[in-house]
Amino acid sequence: MFHLNRFATFAPAKQNNMKAYFNYDMVPLNYIHCLNSACTRGESCLRHLVALHVPQNLKSVVAVNPSNYPADAGNCPYFRSTVKRRYAWGISTLFDNIPYKKALMLKRMVRDIYPQTTYYRILHAERGLSPAEQERIAGLFLRAGITETPVFDSYLEEYDWDECHVPKARTTL
Repeated sequence: MFHLNRFATFAPAKQNNMKAYFNYDMVPLNYIHCLNSACTRGESCLRHLVALHVPQNLKSVVAVNPSNYPADAGNCPYFRSTVKRRYAWGISTLFDNIPYKKALMLKRMVRDIYPQTTYYRILHAERGLSPAEQERIAGLFLRAGITETPVFDSYLEEYDWDECHVPKARTTL
């Protein structure tokens, strides 16, 4: 961890739509920040965007060690795009328009993908489904002979934090 006051001076975020509405509360715990203000890809890097919005009351953050900044920003292993992805929330109505026997089979197949607690968090919209997970569920529908695209309870555009972090549930939508 780097102590903010010692290692970094944060310039105010440039006011474009993405940055003007950034909510730091959505940043996963221990998410790696990037403090490299000289990076040529900084404007489109989620880790840099997060670093620009660290609240003043936060004493420290996890950050890329400056000695590990790559010489070629195009090959940075820490880069995460600021482009948002469409996450699905909730599956409580997913099987409503499917014949009963197929719905039971599909529900079991979807339940088998996830551990029980994760399945129930997805069911109750406490955990989002990534685009890849939505495609996997759509594949189950096709295997069951259902040609309609699965429709989830709701959809939100979210940052793709990384492979270890999925968007947090929102208390107000």
